[in-house]
Amino acid sequence: MSYERQFNFCEEINFAQIIKTMKNIHLLLALLLLQMVVNAQERIVLLEQFSNSSCGPCAQSSPPVYNFADNNPEKAVAISYHTGFPYSNDSMYLENPVDANQRVSFYSVSGVPHTIMDGNVFSGGSNSFVSNINSSVNNRKAVNPQYNIATTGVSLTNNILSGSFQFESLLAANENENLIAHIVVIEKNVLKSSYLSSPGNNSETEYGYVMRKMFPNAAGTILINKDLNGIDEVNFSWTLDNIKDESEIRIVAFVQNLGTKEVFQSQLFEVGNGTVGIEKSITTQNEMQIFPNPNNGAFTLLLNNNLFIESITIVNQLGQVINRQTINSETINISNSFQLEKGIYFVKLKTKGEEIVKKITVI
Repeated sequence: MSYERQFNFCEEINFAQIIKTMKNIHLLLALLLLQMVVNAQERIVLLEQFSNSSCGPCAQSSPPVYNFADNNPEKAVAISYHTGFPYSNDSMYLENPVDANQRVSFYSVSGVPHTIMDGNVFSGGSNSFVSNINSSVNNRKAVNPQYNIATTGVSLTNNILSGSFQFESLLAANENENLIAHIVVIEKNVLKSSYLSSPGNNSETEYGYVMRKMFPNAAGTILINKDLNGIDEVNFSWTLDNIKDESEIRIVAFVQNLGTKEVFQSQLFEVGNGTVGIEKSITTQNEMQIFPNPNNGAFTLLLNNNLFIESITIVNQLGQVINRQTINSETINISNSFQLEKGIYFVKLKTKGEEIVKKITVI
């Protein structure tokens, strides 16, 4: 006998209960997405982490920053710059010392682990920041962003990563500021075992949000069209270098004031084949079905029972995460609802073996 699991997604009411059958055990799964109305881009707080793979305290205070960004994509994104101090044997630093050194110099960082939140909102030792990270990020997130950041496409073809980003000013007062657009390629998770020789000798076995390349360099791109609703477009192209796992490539884009160092907005983007969030062609594409599609925000997700689900994510056409649910127990009961504006979205189902992506249209 074969079984299927069915998830009902509703716009304004709670999900119906879902019966999940796995290994002849009937389990209750009620999965709901948090309420989110996609009208304007909300602030995503940028956490810039300075760390070193041979620094003992870094092994304690840097991972919580990455974990927070992992678990709160609607609040924050991280970039980790590996430094040449206090130890010079950090392989990730040696793979791109120029960009890392420029960011160290820009902020006058003299020791690690060191965390900087949105450029000038917090700058100091990571231990003290981590102890109040949730409240600190929440307070900053409540401040309206001064920019919108979007992409018209990010692609990886024949080892060449390329993309186009648009930076839209939300305040007329931006015209008087010296603003820079930064585009940063990161590797979201780097395993120590991916190096033939150890990249460092502290207790970390993996490293998060590792900065690989800044475009065109760490100086960024000067924004010109800064009046209200003015848009600057920035393009980049890069032949991959020192990437350990292509599936871990992400792009962080942010706008920064050179004078005050304040970050006006940041966004994390995933890489698709031609456009961010594009539906992937994979061998198990029939393992997930969505109907009706198009829909008015209420739809059913039908899954093959043999899939072991790790997370379900919804992103919009810009690659921005609308909501992510991590599934780490057999029974989940979340009682909320969600709303989606008309448009194209992508439902991403992460399993142990791969990621299944389906496109939905809300009309």
